[in-house]
Amino acid sequence: MRAAGLSERLAIGVRRALPTSLYVLTALAIVLALAVPRFATQGNLINLLRVAGILAIAAYGQAIVIITAGLDFSIGSAVALTSVVTVLLVEPLGTPAAFACGAAAALLTGAVNGVLIGGTRLPPFLVTLGMLIFVHGLASMLVGGVPMEAPAGMGMAWLGKGTLLGVPTPIVLAVVGFVAVACLLRGTTLGRYWYLVGSSARAAQLAGVPVGLTLCLAYVVGGAFVAVAGMVLTSRVGSGQPNLFPTLPFEAIAACAIGGLPLTGGAGRPTQIVAGVLIVAAVENAVVLLNLSSSMQLILVGALMVGSVTLQEVEWRWLRFGGRAQIRGDVAGKVRS
Repeated sequence: MRAAGLSERLAIGVRRALPTSLYVLTALAIVLALAVPRFATQGNLINLLRVAGILAIAAYGQAIVIITAGLDFSIGSAVALTSVVTVLLVEPLGTPAAFACGAAAALLTGAVNGVLIGGTRLPPFLVTLGMLIFVHGLASMLVGGVPMEAPAGMGMAWLGKGTLLGVPTPIVLAVVGFVAVACLLRGTTLGRYWYLVGSSARAAQLAGVPVGLTLCLAYVVGGAFVAVAGMVLTSRVGSGQPNLFPTLPFEAIAACAIGGLPLTGGAGRPTQIVAGVLIVAAVENAVVLLNLSSSMQLILVGALMVGSVTLQEVEWRWLRFGGRAQIRGDVAGKVRS
């Protein structure tokens, strides 16, 4: 019995230390390095990490919402609104103030989501889907439905294309975001509240957790990460686009799911988010290098998401029931002897 209990604790401890998605990422990297020309070159890997950095920043915000058992479908439209507001204001206000206003637009989107979901307990799916449509319409109206190029010479490119101490800026911001989300989730009372609410909002309320405020702050903080992602994307493309990165919410959700975050909420670690982001980015990069269609990219990412969720369920069932079955078998053997 002791051996069975020890093996179960060891299995759970290994899983906590090293998420399954890290093993998947390692295996995928080896396969792509061997099978895809130019994948393992320095230039391609830097470009992959630059793109992954933007997705990671947005995924941090999405992960916080997922931990509370919610979803935010409006982040793609919020990023587009950030780009549109920034480009519209960059000439009259200057680059820093324009970026600040664009970020404020994304932050306001998250705040509205939070007030509606936390204050009225409306379903996150419906609220954020409605905000997706509303914000997309607003961004389109501001620029007449067509992309608007930023004025030349405004110094907007550094966030998306520049470097800091030789490291691409999006990668630096992704690392800073990782530290920030890790500190929030594991080192603050608010982070612990997010986990409690995601596990059971009713139980959290009975324990004295301000559930409404906790949910509201999850969407506000998520909106802050989306605002940063929007600024980086705007800097990268150099224009205000009402259709900028429309698949962002789905790729962020896919990255979290592939990384191992349960979409039912209540669990998840920053390392899982990063692993999921890198898996998605690596697959998308390989699709480009192999000159495959965008449809194939969607098929592969979707298959990875379904497979990862299935693997999570199988793994947790084994951890939950495998050790118990082993213990029952040991006890039965001793009784028979």
